Amino acid sequence: MKSSEVVEIFKGAIESTKQNGIDKVSIEDLEAYTARLEEAVNESPEGVHAGEANMEKYRADLNAWITARQHQYEYNLEMLRSVITVGQSALKSALLINGGAAVAVLAFIGRLFSSESASLSMGGLSLALLQFVWGVLGAAIAAGATYFSQAGYGGEFGSWSRGVGVGGHIVAVLGVFSAYGCFGVGAWQAYSAINLG
Repeated sequence: MKSSEVVEIFKGAIESTKQNGIDKVSIEDLEAYTARLEEAVNESPEGVHAGEANMEKYRADLNAWITARQHQYEYNLEMLRSVITVGQSALKSALLINGGAAVAVLAFIGRLFSSESASLSMGGLSLALLQFVWGVLGAAIAAGATYFSQAGYGGEFGSWSRGVGVGGHIVAVLGVFSAYGCFGVGAWQAYSAINLG
């Protein structure tokens, strides 16, 4: 295969990629493409024109390969977006239920202090309030940890980036679960204080 043909193949691949709407190609994909092109060059004799049929077959294979890689990239991107959306929903709901419960318990305690019938166990209600506050704190820590996780995965911390990303991810997940756990414990304590108080 002549060197001019190699250049034409490369230009054709670039043009085909542009026509498919791809405006960025990763280094990994470029290396894989170069390896395939080198393989095709090694299979054909030096200085001899490759047959037009072989060239079309190669272009078709290359286009199919590029399309498959683009589909995989789009799939991975959509999965990442859905994970981020679900994570944000979990954070918001943990913050909302704990914050709302804390406000409700505070209002209930305030009403009890203003009335003469304070027969309920204030200790149990204050423990419930404390659990809800811990739940809000857990959700807030989880929200902060998501920042460090994303910054770490984005390479913002140099050689520490991967570790910071994974650590932030773990702290965020644990923060959300602890917030839900605090809500459950606080709800049980409030129930016990009201019914047994």
